[in-house]
Amino acid sequence: MSTSSGIFFLSALAFHLTLAGCVSKKVYLVEATKRLECETREKTIMDELLERRRESAEWAKRLADLSRELGRKEMEIQELEKELSERTAALGQSAAQLLADKNALERALSDVKEQLARQTARLASVSEAQKSRRNALEQLHQNLTQRYADTKGATVEIAEPAVLLTLADAHLFDKSGVLVSAEGRTLLRPLAELLSQTPSIGVEIIAYTDNAVPKNLKNVEDTWDWSLARANNIVRTLIQQFNVNANQLTSIGKGEYYPVASNETPEGRQRNRRTVIALYPPLSKVPFAGD
Repeated sequence: MSTSSGIFFLSALAFHLTLAGCVSKKVYLVEATKRLECETREKTIMDELLERRRESAEWAKRLADLSRELGRKEMEIQELEKELSERTAALGQSAAQLLADKNALERALSDVKEQLARQTARLASVSEAQKSRRNALEQLHQNLTQRYADTKGATVEIAEPAVLLTLADAHLFDKSGVLVSAEGRTLLRPLAELLSQTPSIGVEIIAYTDNAVPKNLKNVEDTWDWSLARANNIVRTLIQQFNVNANQLTSIGKGEYYPVASNETPEGRQRNRRTVIALYPPLSKVPFAGD
């Protein structure tokens, strides 16, 4: 009830009661005013109560929303803590594995460096040995080349581990094709002098023939016998005529089986009848991988 309505009501009531003669107008107005004030206060209180209830309901809703949000945040925190724990553990394992891999690589690198050092040292040793061998062969080659520089039918070459002195048949043997001729003994003299001066040199006398054994050689069965007889006679000449140490000499017969020309022509057969003297100076040993 509004204030204007209340006043109108009280005025009308007061007029009626006055007419009825129940109470005085003054008393009635006082009581009516008090009652109106009470109703007004009651209405105000009811309005405030309704407002408080509305606010309470709104705060309750907000509290429920906050509670749900808090629950979600707590779950997110738990998930993040779990993820952090897992990542920390994974990082710890990765760090341990990385450290183990690093140590393994360092050990492998150390092994490789050690192997490289050994290989480098071995390579240096091999290189030094090869250089020493080459020097020895070149010195012997130079010595022989100087001794046979003006000799017809003689060639000198290096075929490691030896120096090869090749002497032609025509200047070394007589007409029999087996015995060393006087020219042959002259041809062997520089070689004999070198061997007497350097007893450390080993020598192989390697005789080759063509494919036709001379008919005058009655006791020779084949070209192997023929070539070996030629090699043996050179060895005998070096020992008996020039006092070369027999321990330095080895005779080898190769027969007709290593031709350097065709045996179909006289010129070719003459080239195939040759003697190769292989001289082996003492050489440094070349170390191998297992040494």
